[in-house]
Amino acid sequence: MSNSNPAVRTYDLKTAISFVVSSMIGVGVFASLGYQLDSTDTVFSILFLWCLGGLAALTGAMTYVALASVLPRSGGEYHYLSKIYGPALGYVTGILTIVVGFSAPIAASAMAFESFASNILPLPIGPYSLWSLGCLLTVGMIHFLDVKKGGDFNFIFTALKVFLILLFILAGFFLAEHQSLSLAPQSRDLTLIMSSGFGVSFVYVTYSYTGWNAAVYMMDEVKNPKRNIPLAIMIGTALVTVIYILINFVFLLVAPISEMKGQTDVADIAGQYIFGLNGAKIVSGLIAFGLVSTISSMVVSGSRVIRRMGEDYLVLKAFNKTNENGVPHFAVILISILSLLFLLSFTFNKVIEFAGFILSFFGLFTVLGLFIMKFKNPDLKFPFGRWFFPIIPAIYLCIKVLIIVYLIVNDPNRIWHGLLTFGLAYLLYFISKAIGKKQDESF
Repeated sequence: MSNSNPAVRTYDLKTAISFVVSSMIGVGVFASLGYQLDSTDTVFSILFLWCLGGLAALTGAMTYVALASVLPRSGGEYHYLSKIYGPALGYVTGILTIVVGFSAPIAASAMAFESFASNILPLPIGPYSLWSLGCLLTVGMIHFLDVKKGGDFNFIFTALKVFLILLFILAGFFLAEHQSLSLAPQSRDLTLIMSSGFGVSFVYVTYSYTGWNAAVYMMDEVKNPKRNIPLAIMIGTALVTVIYILINFVFLLVAPISEMKGQTDVADIAGQYIFGLNGAKIVSGLIAFGLVSTISSMVVSGSRVIRRMGEDYLVLKAFNKTNENGVPHFAVILISILSLLFLLSFTFNKVIEFAGFILSFFGLFTVLGLFIMKFKNPDLKFPFGRWFFPIIPAIYLCIKVLIIVYLIVNDPNRIWHGLLTFGLAYLLYFISKAIGKKQDESF
């Protein structure tokens, strides 16, 4: 029988960390270097790009830890912006987080899973593969049945993913012949870093780092959240930052830049230099396996945003209901259906660029909200000590503004795409509000 009881605190620290790590490590770090090398083709500029992404993620993680300490509740940006700016922007953020922040990336990850798994064993059914559809449905079913078992599933697959990636990095250092690399800045590095191409590349990098805030979406289900949420976010983000920098250095170390430039399968190219002719299949298996936990984590996070909105809006009340195992089953079903629609309708690149642009605004509004809260309440205390505010949030804020400016300069049409997207979400808010008011009056 369905119910809408408060969430049970099921996830421990290691599971919370696994959600952060698995949300962050997806296909982006394995597939985006080729695009970056088209416009940013020096070793220094590439490693600077990934270090800058790590800085953005760490400053963002610290800022979200601060927000979680003063606004402790599940829902992520939806919860924060609802409390800071009001219900309208909160609702818009929630809807777009569900659609653009989770459903679209889940679909992109499933597309990537299909691509890499098909390198090992093709399973075509018309224009679509059993791999992508089967992965989405299987992961959705696991999290539909039981919260605890779903968390254990995510932890096991994440731990194995990190272990396999570390093996790949070690193999690159010790089994392959190395390219002659210069880590020192070159005369044209400053020009490359100031170009719009670098900015677009940075979008791919920040997209690869997306997910460090995963634990805040399920805060109500994490044991001892005041301790475990900050630890999960900071430990997970730091671990992924180190892994990302090492992976990209290994790619550059073992494979010629000329062969990787413009290619989506840079990991396969590097794999062949490390493992020989079967290297591409080995790497494809590694990435495909790792994407399972990425999809798993996003299904949980996205469904918890839907559930949180179901607590606040009568028209969405069904998504707050849980089954006998504490799973918000209607929310899991909705996030799975939306992901399938993206999977059947869009391409990988379009999903990433559109999602990256819209999600940048959420981060911008959220961090601005921290300044607004401090302005209204000067005595408000944040973690990390006096050095944290305003320096760390300001760094993250500047990086987000830089990303948005780069994207608009690269393609001014994104302004209209963004306005249309936000406009439709606001229209949906007023429709939901009107329907909810009528339902409330009928009781």
